[in-house]
Formats: sequence, structure tokens, C-alpha cells
Amino acid sequence: MSGSATSGDPAAEEFIPHHDPRLAVFSPQPAERSGPTLRLERFPKPVYQLLGGQIGPLANLRSSSGCALHLRTDSPVLELRIERLRHHQMVPCGLSLEIELAGSLRTYASEDVREQEGDITVRFATGLERGGELAQAAIWMPLISTCAISGIAVCRGARVEQAAAPTVRWLAIGDSLTQGFGVQSPTQNWVHRLSRRWHLPAWNLGVGGIQIEPEAFAWALRAQRFDLVTIALGSNHSWREQDCQRVAEPARALADLAVAPASDGQAHGRIVWLLPPWKPCEEGKGPPDFAGVPLDRAAGERAGRVRAALVELLAGYHPSIEVVGDLMPHDVRLLPDGLHPAAIGFARFADQLCQALLPKQ
Repeated sequence: MSGSATSGDPAAEEFIPHHDPRLAVFSPQPAERSGPTLRLERFPKPVYQLLGGQIGPLANLRSSSGCALHLRTDSPVLELRIERLRHHQMVPCGLSLEIELAGSLRTYASEDVREQEGDITVRFATGLERGGELAQAAIWMPLISTCAISGIAVCRGARVEQAAAPTVRWLAIGDSLTQGFGVQSPTQNWVHRLSRRWHLPAWNLGVGGIQIEPEAFAWALRAQRFDLVTIALGSNHSWREQDCQRVAEPARALADLAVAPASDGQAHGRIVWLLPPWKPCEEGKGPPDFAGVPLDRAAGERAGRVRAALVELLAGYHPSIEVVGDLMPHDVRLLPDGLHPAAIGFARFADQLCQALLPKQ
């Protein structure tokens, strides 16, 4: 099922601006809706200052991975009006629409908008009929690129009512694999797949290129009690020897933050640290580099040392923090760029994680 990017469609004639209360926002940061457009932000401003100078992470902080607009409607067409679309990596980029109706879930993926920038309209056919039962609709934002939302257009005569955004229960901390680098549709990411499977709405705080940076995530760990906290960091310490040797101290600081009570005085329900997954370079396979960073056996050897350092450190936090080992299938075809899974790789990764991370009842 697919949507498309277009300059407009005469069937969608009623425009609902982003500040209309019928549009509910799902994002980690409070929505600032007084301006001409809306950005769905994941991180507070001090984190931008903290990571200043780190070009990759700084760009990825502003993406709206795992953020969405929610509404209830019977409109056969929904058009999301976007301004200032910007792309930060040369990977496919799209949006997704989910329609929940009568206990069923339908997913529609947009076309790749990587070749477009600036102001665009992304059009989805919903499969709904005016006058029919209202459905819960969620439009999920791009995983990597950044954009500002001006509003949504619906078909003339369609009903639009306020929808309640889901209550977040899972905090997913990580790097590019958590963010979803490499998949076009936001719903193809492993976090989204398992969030739906487990009925655990998640804040996706994946940041491509980030190392273990405790203060970048401290605000989220303190914000509230989460039923599940996953930490999937460490891979980006593998690229340089000096970074490989500085794993223990920041990992200890982040672990301390994770086991401490949140601002409401409650401890998080379950805390799981996912060790850096397998990389083809560990077996001398895959591309020789990624974005100029060598993917050779030396990098693979450092990845092994990072895992070992995390295992040793986190043993001291058992049973408060569970440690899950490498769950990436060792199939180079699933990681075409040598690091990031394609959609089928994320599906396999999610299946493996489902067995290890099935939330306790």
C-alpha cells in the first residue's frame, strides 16, 4: 500500500492547520504550536549544545523519528503539508500512515521523497469512505530527514475529530539502528515493529553516529517511569582505538542514570542493554568502508572489545539491568552498507529481539 508526494489534489479541499486541537501530537518534546509551522522535536535544546561539533549526531538529533500526528477521520484522502524538508543522509526517506478501524490496522507507505526538498505535500489514500465509521489515523514522520509541518488537508465534507495520542511506555535509547537508518518507511524500523507487537508506545531516541553520551539521555530517563527501557549503544566506539578504550566510564554513568528513580520517584519497570550487534567486517565481509570510515578486521576486532567491556561493566548491575547479546543474523545480505539492516534485516532483528525482550507480564 502506498502514498505519494504531490503538489496537491482537488479531492483534498479542507485544510486543517497544525495548531488545530483536532490534531494530536506524539513526540518526546512538548509541541510548540504558536508559530506558522510545527516541528516534532525529540531532544531538548541543551542536548544540541552538548553534541555541538559532532556533525552526524547533531544532524540526526533534529529528525522526528518515531513522532506522529494523530486524528480521527473518515476522509478518503489525507495530505500532509510539509515545509523545509531537509535530508541529512543519502538514504531513501518516506512517511507512513496507519489506519486503525474496527480492530484492524492498515499501513500505507509514501514514496521515497529523498529527491525532493523544501515545501512538499505527501498524499495518502486511506481506504475510508465519507459517512462511514471514523478511524484513528497516525502519520509517522521521516526517520532521518527533518521537516516542519504546516497542517493536513482532508476531503471536503469529511469528518475530523480529536484523537488521543498514545501514552508512552517504552524509552528506546540508541544510535542509528534504533533511529532506523536504512529503511524508507518509519513503520519498518524494529522499534516501531515491536511497539505495535507489544502495544508499548515508544519514544525513539535513536541518534545516528552517537557514542555513549549519558547526558544526552538523562532528561528522558528522569522524565517519568517507563515500563521498558532499552539501551542500544556502543557500536560507534568501534571506529577509533581511542574511542574503543573509553567505553566503561560513560557506560557506567548511563547505567547509573537508568537504575535511578525517575522524577516521579518510581524505578523503571525493565531495563535492557542491547550489546552492539554483529557487523560483517568482523568476518572480513561486506563493503570496505561506510562514509569513509574503514570497515576492516581492525574495526571488527574493536567491536568485539567494546562488547566485552560492556559485559564486564554491566555484570555489576545484574539483575537491575539485563544484558542481551548479539541478535543480528550473521548474513551479510541483510546489511547492504556493512552496518545498517535493510527492511528485511530490521524484521529479522525485531523477531530475534521479540524472543529476548518480550515484556514481563
